[in-house]
Amino acid sequence: MDGKNSQYIVEVSVDGAGGRLAVGIMNMRQALELPEMPSFSYTHPEPDKAAAGVIMSRKELAGFMARH
Repeated sequence: MDGKNSQYIVEVSVDGAGGRLAVGIMNMRQALELPEMPSFSYTHPEPDKAAAGVIMSRKELAGFMARH
């Protein structure tokens, strides 16, 4: 990952019976290194979209990382 991608930070959450619970805040590379779990969701890496509550799947996050 180059320096530009390392600036993107996401919040990783797990979806459970009680709603979404934060797992942690990390850069995109760290988030994609987590085990694949269908219950994980990720905030959008762009701050304005994350603030608006835009959530991404692992596949969408990987695609975003590949484009940036």
